[in-house]
Amino acid sequence: MSLVAIDAPFGHLAKVRVERPSDKRSLSRSATRALDVLEFFGEVRRPLRAIEVSKMLGMQPSTTNQLLKTMVDSGHLVFEARTKTYLPSPRLVGFSGWLVDTFGAGEELRGLMKDVQKATGQVVTLTTPNDLFMQIVDLATPADRPTERGLRIAVFGSAIGSAYLATLETAEIERLAHRARIPDEEMASVFEAIDQIRRDGYADGKSAGDDLWSIAMAVPQTETSIPMVLGIAGPLHEVRGKFEEIIETMRQAIAGRFG
Repeated sequence: MSLVAIDAPFGHLAKVRVERPSDKRSLSRSATRALDVLEFFGEVRRPLRAIEVSKMLGMQPSTTNQLLKTMVDSGHLVFEARTKTYLPSPRLVGFSGWLVDTFGAGEELRGLMKDVQKATGQVVTLTTPNDLFMQIVDLATPADRPTERGLRIAVFGSAIGSAYLATLETAEIERLAHRARIPDEEMASVFEAIDQIRRDGYADGKSAGDDLWSIAMAVPQTETSIPMVLGIAGPLHEVRGKFEEIIETMRQAIAGRFG
């Protein structure tokens, strides 16, 4: 876990907790690699040879072969001997069908993220609440600005967390604030900031010190979807220099994908 200075909508919070996946001792590397393989299949939508998976994962061929063989043995992948390619098995149909029911078949969320990244050239993230954190579940980044999937940023004090809080009822905000040990005397300023975010339709603030600026907007929910926040972060002079343009780009992209 680390602390990152953020001057977000709640200025009383000088430090915001950030947890990186690599900080978690309980992280199972083999499990996450297996899930990365399934995600890769979803991106390319075709059978894959072991060498392609090895390059994607950045692993030695022998380690990749062992992982793929394990996934075949468990029935999650099938192996076509003639072409020497792997493919997700019918065992995953129920899982994939549920994902389509939850997020839609048109990949609106990923398309939204990619639309905004292409238009702005900045780091664009999709985050969802995870206890007292917002967790990056997907992202699109410039090549020179890598960001970790799975990164968790405290709800209170961050732009993405503030955008999420603005979608909640008062009682739920108070419950989370109590768990986060926000002093009672600071709650008035919290709700003042949240009211402003609701009027503006976005949250913004400094991210990771004075060099980066973040803007965040909540994504419209359906009855079956989970809360999602679209975030953008980049050098302060670039984001602030095109602030209104970026806000409009995000609004139009959300409206175009979700009406």
